[in-house]
Amino acid sequence: MPEKLRQQAVVARGPKRLAEQFRQFRTGHCRTGQYLEWTKNSDTAACGWCQYKTQTREHLLKHCRKWKMQQKTLWAEVRKATGRGKDRFTVRDLLADQRCTRAVLDFLRTTKVGSRVGPRAVPPKPGEDGEVAQEGAEEMEAGGRA
Repeated sequence: MPEKLRQQAVVARGPKRLAEQFRQFRTGHCRTGQYLEWTKNSDTAACGWCQYKTQTREHLLKHCRKWKMQQKTLWAEVRKATGRGKDRFTVRDLLADQRCTRAVLDFLRTTKVGSRVGPRAVPPKPGEDGEVAQEGAEEMEAGGRA
């Protein structure tokens, strides 16, 4: 397998879910508002964390108000490893640079960005958990037992 396509050792040693998140983040097939709108899994591309008009990888790594502290840590680690700050990196270059992998993994792990938890989690379908709880609440209000 070409070196370019081989999984990095630091990614392979971590949890599988985090490795998958990182791979999706690198390829652009991650759970951002922009991607979910494109795949018709969301009606809007807005950021679920801060309500900015379009949630992209760049927005999450550089601008989202919800993750300011984690971004500060990420970019401090990147600067330490590469000598370059966030204004000198495109997201594509950041995710391709192996020296930045550990910092990006830490950011993804601490923020849960790109995972199935958080504001972009898929809500239960009708007839699943949410509807059952609603029916039980209505019965209790009417004086019945749930």
